Amino acid sequence: MSTLTGKKILLGITGSIAAYKAAHLCRLLIKAGAEVKVVMTESATAFITPLTLSTLSDNEVHTSVISEGTWNNHVELGIWADIMIVAPCTATTLGKMVNGIADNAVIACYLSAKAKVLIAPAMDLDMWKHPSTKRNVESLKSYGNTIIPVGHGFLASGLIGDGRMAEPEEIVTFTSDILNQQRDLVGKSVLITAGPTFESIDPVRFIGNRSTGKQGVAIAFECAKRGGEVTLVLGPSALTINHPAIKVVKVESAAQMYEASKAAFEQADLIILSAAVADYKSTVIA
Repeated sequence: MSTLTGKKILLGITGSIAAYKAAHLCRLLIKAGAEVKVVMTESATAFITPLTLSTLSDNEVHTSVISEGTWNNHVELGIWADIMIVAPCTATTLGKMVNGIADNAVIACYLSAKAKVLIAPAMDLDMWKHPSTKRNVESLKSYGNTIIPVGHGFLASGLIGDGRMAEPEEIVTFTSDILNQQRDLVGKSVLITAGPTFESIDPVRFIGNRSTGKQGVAIAFECAKRGGEVTLVLGPSALTINHPAIKVVKVESAAQMYEASKAAFEQADLIILSAAVADYKSTVIA
């Protein structure tokens, strides 16, 4: 994990069940060397208390533009930050950010922010796939914001699919990459192939090679650090890839690698073919 030493981060938390992860995220940001200040919507306080976040961040947490007869200077917070992270960001908050509806402290700070804004959406599968959500995401991107890709897995509804907030470790990595790395691939789609292919002889034996996929994976991480959205078509490999900007498509044979690469080819701005494709395959599989 890259350092965030000396960086000032404004963390906005909204009313999603994923808000409980914000405590871990706050702690990881501080461990990486950042100073963190937190703003929350009122609904977020139903999932995690301001006391928890103020204790972890060692800063006062604001849940309203006005509290106890005092105006909380959201403009000052927006100017103070080197980067603002909204995590989790609900479907409601996405819509308010797009339309500038500043009815809570998070949106008020967002509209005042001078720095880069990272948004980590969190919602149910159908909400994430709804046309209005897709439109809002594209609008926020067009404003210059960065959307941290959602995860795939179990959701609060019991469904399995896309819509999970990226894990705190992924958000910290993403934040560090944004603040510390060259960003010459922002908005670019990158297709990378890596690793070996295994060509079956029978259910047990195969023709392959000793490629580990390390080179292609390293290239994928570098492209992601530079802002690219990476599709990594990866043959059999023991490597673990954990980056929100890298979509891994696992394959086994050369034919599968070809089809996966073909599917991503038309959308790719940059293509790097680093896989060690097997030289031979069996004509008959017993």
